[in-house]
Amino acid sequence: MKRYLVFQDGTVIEGEGFGHDGKSYGELVFTTSMTGYLESITDPSYRNQILVFASPTIGNYDISMGSEESGQGQVAGIVTRDAHSVLRSDSSWDHFQEYLRAKGVPGIDLVDTRQLVRKIREGGTLRCHMSNSPSTARAFPDPMDADLVSLVTCRTQYHVPGRNGHSILFVDLGAKRSLVREMSAVGSLLVVPYDADLEMMAGEYDAVFLSNGPGDPSHPSLSGVVDFVRRASERMPVYGVCLGHQIISQAFGGRTTKMKFGHRGSNHAVGDGTHVMITTHNHGYAVDEASLAGTPLQVIQRDINDGTVEKIKHRDLHVFSVQYHPEASPGPHDARVFFQEILADMEALQ
Repeated sequence: MKRYLVFQDGTVIEGEGFGHDGKSYGELVFTTSMTGYLESITDPSYRNQILVFASPTIGNYDISMGSEESGQGQVAGIVTRDAHSVLRSDSSWDHFQEYLRAKGVPGIDLVDTRQLVRKIREGGTLRCHMSNSPSTARAFPDPMDADLVSLVTCRTQYHVPGRNGHSILFVDLGAKRSLVREMSAVGSLLVVPYDADLEMMAGEYDAVFLSNGPGDPSHPSLSGVVDFVRRASERMPVYGVCLGHQIISQAFGGRTTKMKFGHRGSNHAVGDGTHVMITTHNHGYAVDEASLAGTPLQVIQRDINDGTVEKIKHRDLHVFSVQYHPEASPGPHDARVFFQEILADMEALQ
C-alpha cells in the first residue's frame, strides 16, 4: 500500500504504508536515538508531531509493553527507512503492525530518512500530511497552535507512593511514566492536571515539580501555571524538566523561542564548563539566554554543540530545572543525578 508525505512547499515523498490505515497531520521532526522507538511513539511530548527515525533500521528488537511512556500513541505518525526487513520474524512484524493499529499510529517505510533529516536541518521544522493520496491541495495550519497540554495531562489526580518521607505536588503537563517513577524515589507524589487548583493544593506539600510536555511554552493555556510558579516559589521549592523548565524561566522574566529544528535524541552533550554529561533531549523550544539578563536566574549548563540553555537555577530561592530528560528512557543515565540534587535540596530545608 502506497503512502505519501505531502509538504507545504509542494514536495511529495512516496513510501510504503504500514501501521494504522489513516491519514494524519503534524509537525515533521526527527530523532537521532537508535533505540527506544516504543518509548518515543508513546511520549506525550511528541503530540501532534510526525516522527522521523534518523537511524536507518528500526525494529532490531521486538516491542515490550513495559516500555510505554503513556497509555496511547502520541505521535501523529512515524517515518522509517527500513523497518520490515529488520523485523525478519513475521510474528515480530505483525506484532509491531498490530500495536500501531491499536494505537492509531500510521507509518511510512522505505523513505530516505537521511534526505528528510537534511531537509529539516536546512529548512527548519516542517508541516506535513501523511496519507494514501499524493494530493497537494491541503491546508497547513500550525500544529503547535493547539492547546496540546490539555490533550495529554491526566484527567484526574492520583497518588504515587514514594520514599524518603517527602511529599511533592507533581504538575502533569504530559508526563512520561518513567519521570513519575524516578520522582517517586524522591518522595510521594500527588500527580494533578495542569489546570487544577494548584494554589489550594500546594500548601499541603513540601515542593512542586513541573513535568515535561508538548507544544509552545508561551501558549495562553499555560499562563496560569506560570503565575502559580511565581507565587509558589516564594514559600516552597519548585523544580522542573523540559516544558516545566521553560515555564519556570517565564515565571521569573525569561522568554522562550522556537528552535529551527530542535533537539531530539539520546546523545546530546551538555556541560557546565567543568563536567560534561550525555543526555536525552526532546524539545523544539528553548529558553532565550539573553532574556535572562536582569532576572534572578543563572545558567548552569549549556548544550555543548549549540549553546542552548540546559539548566537554570534561581540565585536566592530553592528553584532549579533542566531542559533535558534526566529520566532518559531511552538514553544514558548520566543525568539521573538531577533527582539526587532535588532530594538533597529538599533535605537541606528540613
